[in-house]
Amino acid sequence: MATLTIVSLGSGSEEFLTRGTDRLLHEAKQLVLRTERHPMAEYLRSEGIQFETLDSLYEDCDDFDMFNNAAAVQLLTLLKQGDVCYAVSDAAFDYTVFTLQRLKPRETDVRILPGVSIAERCLALVDRDSCAVRILTASEFGSYRLTPQEPLLLCEMHSRECAGDCKLKLMQLMPEEMTVSLITGDEKTGALRREDISLTELDRQPHYDHLTAVYVPGVDMMSRTRFDMDDLVRVMMRLRAPDGCPWDKEQTYESLLPSLLEESYEYIQAVRDEDIDHMYDELGDVLLQVVFHAEVARQHGDFDILDVTTAICKKMIERHTHIFGNVVANTADEVLVNWEAIKRKQRGITSIGQAMEDVSTGLSPLLRASKVQNKAAKVGFDFADAKEALSKVYEEADEVAQCIDQKMDTEEELGDLLFSVVNVLRLCGKNGDIALYGAISKFISRFKGMEKHIKNAGKRIEDLTLSEMDVYWNTEKQVNQ
Repeated sequence: MATLTIVSLGSGSEEFLTRGTDRLLHEAKQLVLRTERHPMAEYLRSEGIQFETLDSLYEDCDDFDMFNNAAAVQLLTLLKQGDVCYAVSDAAFDYTVFTLQRLKPRETDVRILPGVSIAERCLALVDRDSCAVRILTASEFGSYRLTPQEPLLLCEMHSRECAGDCKLKLMQLMPEEMTVSLITGDEKTGALRREDISLTELDRQPHYDHLTAVYVPGVDMMSRTRFDMDDLVRVMMRLRAPDGCPWDKEQTYESLLPSLLEESYEYIQAVRDEDIDHMYDELGDVLLQVVFHAEVARQHGDFDILDVTTAICKKMIERHTHIFGNVVANTADEVLVNWEAIKRKQRGITSIGQAMEDVSTGLSPLLRASKVQNKAAKVGFDFADAKEALSKVYEEADEVAQCIDQKMDTEEELGDLLFSVVNVLRLCGKNGDIALYGAISKFISRFKGMEKHIKNAGKRIEDLTLSEMDVYWNTEKQVNQ
């Protein structure tokens, strides 16, 4: 069986070859260079070593994915004729090598001989220890998470487009004018040169090739203007630290609950107002509450933010079997039916009554009432429509009136009245909490308008009777319907 041996030429002259690589280059029956545009090509000629290259594929392929696949196919074809030695700059960062490993038949014998890393030569120019730097190819950087405080070396920045993609990703969290080190290589001699440029200039250089790399130093949080989830967790840890904020350190699960509700409603209001700026701002406040609770839990040894993200990811995967499994659900209704079936199975629910009891008591009473009514509706125990449900509201209102007339306790009947109102809301496709929240906001707005009209009339609201205030209230209603 023929063997495919992949060797690393490095990014310089023959002085960077290992003895093993040099021997293989001299002994190879079929030697293939990824490209002739490499300092080692001249050395091979001077040694009388015959080789072929894959340069013609660059012209035939529309992009690098196509080139990588074409290169792998050509090398596997040559392998049918006997052993092949394939030479690249650095096998650890070469996508044709990755593609070869993916496409090769299982029985194919592939061996990789490492050499002097391009990354090590680049890091020597910036005086950084490689163990403290994340090293990636520029092409794969897009699929990796950016960690701003971690130094980064991006190798094989082969084109302006590739440099532009890297720049845009870096600018998501990094300062636009920060200094990065651009490292370029001489194709004839392999000598590397470092030039410090601003991040904005990364995709404005005159030339890019497989020897081009960029070193991006780590940037601490206080030197940046954009932040990610990890930054938020670090901020909260700092606030809750022994020498942190006195108020934040005092908070508990229970003390934070009002804020969690308040921030959620403020986000709802921003959505209803279609106020994009306030939407992301208020959603940030909601996210802060999640991180706040997780940090309190971490300090108590209960759980941490990783447990939170793990729980919700597992739940989404388990309950979306039509995406992550083999269940079929082509409509939103089918998805909900599947979701409920999975929940019942996981929680051991076998009856509608149990399903009602399973509705969280931590919900607002209006929302819990709606969910319980939905459970009953699934087996047909429901009103025909919202208008029929509204007649039940009138009936319950009459019973409240009777309790008042008879000077009886009205709490139970008022509860029935509210429950009936929720039925109407549900059948109208509305959320009771959101509707009531909107009504409160409207009331406040109209009351402020009424006050303004009274003040403009030279009067004081405290001096008016209810009927006199109603005149100004109705004026405000007509002005702002």
